[in-house]
Formats: sequence, C-alpha cells, structure tokens
Amino acid sequence: MSGLEDFKVVDISDISAKGGQKLVAMTKEDWTKLGTQLFGSDMMKWRFVCPACGNVATPMDFYPFRDKGAKPNSATCECIGRYDGHISVKMGEGKPCNYAGYGLIDLCPVRVMDRDEEVRCFSFDEKAGV
Repeated sequence: MSGLEDFKVVDISDISAKGGQKLVAMTKEDWTKLGTQLFGSDMMKWRFVCPACGNVATPMDFYPFRDKGAKPNSATCECIGRYDGHISVKMGEGKPCNYAGYGLIDLCPVRVMDRDEEVRCFSFDEKAGV
C-alpha cells in the first residue's frame, strides 16, 4: 500500500502522454509525510519519476549540475536531461529527456498545496521504497 489511496484522484488521461495517468492532490504536510514514509527523512534521497520519459532521479542527482542552474527541488519538476547533456532528447525518444513540469504541457501527476499555492510535482518512485 503506497499511501496515495487517501488523496483526491482525478482522471487526466486525455492530456497525459502516458495515457490513463491520474492526478493526485495533497497538502504539503501530507506530501512530506508520504515521502518520508517511502524514502526516509533525508529528502535528498527521495526518488521522483519524470512523467514524460519515466527516468527516476533524486535531488542529490542534480547536485553536479548546480553550476547550470539545477537545484535540489529540480528533481520534483524537471527531468535531469535538462542538465546532463540530453537536452536534445525529445519526449518519448529515450531517457532522460528535457521535460519540465512548469512548461506549456503539464504532465505532472501530483499537485501539492502549500498555503494558497498549488505546486506541480512529479510522482514519487513508489517502487523503490526506503
């Protein structure tokens, strides 16, 4: 049991590149609790899945690319291909890709409510666990 069962789920299959993907909305507190349950308290080791290509990355994976503008929270909404030289890879043509969840095409399956702001996020890699 992943813990996502308790959250609001909305079908967004009509806009999803993966088809049949579900949209999950939760508070920042619930998102943090679920991440800790899945991966432990060190957020730098939390694993996120790019909704465009399926690549899995952690905030720590972005550390070598900080001189290119990468930040730890990049893992929650950007595929690492934006920074590691795969910028020319198009969605659906391998991984990692250059997808960013804040762009024109929104494939991010998670909405985290932080006060009055809705933050789009990639899904946790629930298959990995702690």
